[in-house]
Amino acid sequence: MIRKLLLVAAAIAMPLGAVAVTGITTAGVAGAATTCSVAGTVTFAAPGISKNGAAGPSKTSTTTTSGTTFGGGCTGGSPAMNITSKATKCDKHTAGLPSSNPACTPGNYGYDSWSNFTTGGTAAIQKSLKKLSFTLNGVAFKTKTTSASIIGCAMSEAGFKLVGTVTSPKANKGQTSTLDACLGAITGVGLKPGDNFAAAAVDQIGTVQTAQIDPATSTVTVG
Repeated sequence: MIRKLLLVAAAIAMPLGAVAVTGITTAGVAGAATTCSVAGTVTFAAPGISKNGAAGPSKTSTTTTSGTTFGGGCTGGSPAMNITSKATKCDKHTAGLPSSNPACTPGNYGYDSWSNFTTGGTAAIQKSLKKLSFTLNGVAFKTKTTSASIIGCAMSEAGFKLVGTVTSPKANKGQTSTLDACLGAITGVGLKPGDNFAAAAVDQIGTVQTAQIDPATSTVTVG
């Protein structure tokens, strides 16, 4: 999903305003290309992303995605998934350090700060979501992720792209799968009214606990 998830300019295996869903054909037919809209929810590690972040004894934190659903003339979706990110080791002697994690306390690990999120790479996403499974128009697909990158999305949303290779079914083996996931509406505590995920990353007011994968701007394509 995702502390180090997108840039935010940055959630999942899931598999993005307005990106028109086009070129919808029949999945499971060799050579056919299928593009669908994607919807779902990303839940950040508790208590959520904030300017100060949080601290605790764990060396990692986990962002989750709900099961995603496909639309735009398609049916199906993917199961819930987890993205595990490395936490930042706090300074041994001074609270609030490193500066990327103001909530840090000696002996603990910092996570869930906007600095962690906006400066982190996509390695955690690719590693956690190295294999994806989803059902598209009644056909069960399996893919191997080959790259993860930050993308800009329509409607001033933040997103990421997962590109992979289809390993199953046989009729589609070797085809490219592409997931563009854009984060829109958010929930949390003390947020600036009207902010979507990208705006919250800039304003850094309050705590973002969840973000919606926007079906108006998020897509998954096979073929």
